Amino acid sequence: MVAVLLLASAPATAQELYALWGGQRTQNPDESTYSYSFEYLHNLSENLVASFTWLNEGHVTNHHRDGHGLQLWYRWLTPERRFTFSVGVGPYRYYDTTVTEGQENSTDAHGWGVMGSAAAHWYFHHPWVLQLRYNYNYTSTSITTQTYEIGFGYQFDLASHPGPVVPPAEYGFVFPERSVITAMIGESIVNNSHSPSGTAWAIEYRYRLTPYIDATAAVIDEGDASVVKRKGVTAEIWLVRDFVDRASLGLGFGPYLAHDADEQGSRTLFLGFFTMELGYRWTRRWSTRFYWYRTVTTNGRDSDVLMLGLGYNF
Repeated sequence: MVAVLLLASAPATAQELYALWGGQRTQNPDESTYSYSFEYLHNLSENLVASFTWLNEGHVTNHHRDGHGLQLWYRWLTPERRFTFSVGVGPYRYYDTTVTEGQENSTDAHGWGVMGSAAAHWYFHHPWVLQLRYNYNYTSTSITTQTYEIGFGYQFDLASHPGPVVPPAEYGFVFPERSVITAMIGESIVNNSHSPSGTAWAIEYRYRLTPYIDATAAVIDEGDASVVKRKGVTAEIWLVRDFVDRASLGLGFGPYLAHDADEQGSRTLFLGFFTMELGYRWTRRWSTRFYWYRTVTTNGRDSDVLMLGLGYNF
């Protein structure tokens, strides 16, 4: 994440966003299932690319797994720049809903692996791109998988010629207001085999440090999800990207000080938050944001918190 932050602080780079879907294959157990992913691609040069990927690896016996991958790619371009082929590798942080030996209840097991990938891109009509992608996710503490996916991407920057935009024009603040208060409501979903849920809400203050980096502080209540009843405060640092003047994408991470009350009693925990968000500014003062929080725990009681918020900019 430090590497991503350093990349985001350099404005002379371009991004692309992809949504992909397909299938997954694992040998132990010998099963196949679906997969889908979102990829945020960062053009560093004609031949060097960085990416962040969220991958859902579907459901096989005793494994409901997803994860985040950070990769560095080498890219080859055809002379007309409409077709590219890339290979990439990097760390993979997975979250696996499973039942471990000797336990009766499921847990959300964490671990690290390696994501190796190959991809082909067709820049057929700006700003749209078609991608074919293969991933090999190796882990020593969970299943090793292969995923095959196809999907479409969107280029954020205007292009003067076909293919990847390198380098794009730099940009600053679109609006002078740099503070936002956002009220949110949504649903929390516990990552176990039954996926119990509860009504969640939050209030967030956001400050735009640079056109590419935000900082936030928030009060959040994950609601009553039966096995998890958490609420607390969090602070996050965000990597952000504005496009089409009013829309934005963001990736945030930071600590979460939470009070947890369940059948085992009450306690205060020091956890983590990892968040993806999509925002749209309807007017100079009012904006809407969709948040996907991932609560990262140390006791296998992770949750996803999905919320929609209305923000006032000042």
